[in-house]
Amino acid sequence: MTVSSELSPPVTPTAPPPPPPRTGAFDRLAPRLHRYGLGMLRAGLGGVFVWFGVLKVIGLSPAAALVVAVLPFPAGGWFVPALGWAEIALGVWLMSGRARAAALPVLTAHLCGTFAVLVLTPAVAFAHSNPLLLTLVGEFVVKNVVLLAGAVVVLTRPRRPEAGFTEAP
Repeated sequence: MTVSSELSPPVTPTAPPPPPPRTGAFDRLAPRLHRYGLGMLRAGLGGVFVWFGVLKVIGLSPAAALVVAVLPFPAGGWFVPALGWAEIALGVWLMSGRARAAALPVLTAHLCGTFAVLVLTPAVAFAHSNPLLLTLVGEFVVKNVVLLAGAVVVLTRPRRPEAGFTEAP
């Protein structure tokens, strides 16, 4: 039996595939670092909450007077330590990675509560009543935007790795 040349595809020479692009040290290291990034972020955020909470509990927090000044109700000596214990619990909760759906609104409420300084005592947060000129207190409060964004990233990561997304447990 013979095969007609009309039925078989024409043979064309193929060029070898191009060599893979050269990668630098950063390109080789970045995926390894990214693999552990969410765990590092979770530990860092949780550690900050625990640290700030411990300072409030032991009475050495530089933010304690600010907390009391912003409250819309008279706070006794119990409030700042209680807030500290809540922050310690939030930090441990965040580091544990458990009950993330419940942790996100609690952390969001806590961090948004710190923005009360900007509304209730703007003279403390803004120099010369200019919202673009933050005081040290204003910077302390506004940095919570970053903490909130980090908490959202850590607490909303998918349970199962999606295509192209991997991380360490």
